[in-house]
Amino acid sequence: MLWLVYALIAVAFMGSNSFIVKRLVKTVNPSVVMLYQFMLAAPLILSYALFSGALIFNPLLLLLGVGYFCSLTFFYYSLIKGDLTRSGPIFGLSLLVTAILGFTFLNEPINLKVILGLALGLTSVYLLGGKS
Repeated sequence: MLWLVYALIAVAFMGSNSFIVKRLVKTVNPSVVMLYQFMLAAPLILSYALFSGALIFNPLLLLLGVGYFCSLTFFYYSLIKGDLTRSGPIFGLSLLVTAILGFTFLNEPINLKVILGLALGLTSVYLLGGKS
């Protein structure tokens, strides 16, 4: 049950971050916003990794970093050109990509609940992203 608390806290932080970024990118270059995010987060993450003995090297970690950087860069630029209420839900489609990759490469099970959940997620993004 503790995982749910952590997940909800993560959702609250990520949603708040998107709101703050939308406010910032009106007057600040998105690259500068991302630089500050990483400059403030990197020492905290690095100190945790050093003290817990979790610091390792793996080529997939580099790929993860590049993917995360590209993801945020394009998301921030989408916030400049569009509304947060439209860009945010579309950005949430990353869960669909995660599910497809999990099914394809990790042999995770596909059942009716998962398919229904993905379909409802797609429907909600469609409904949230439409013009009124």
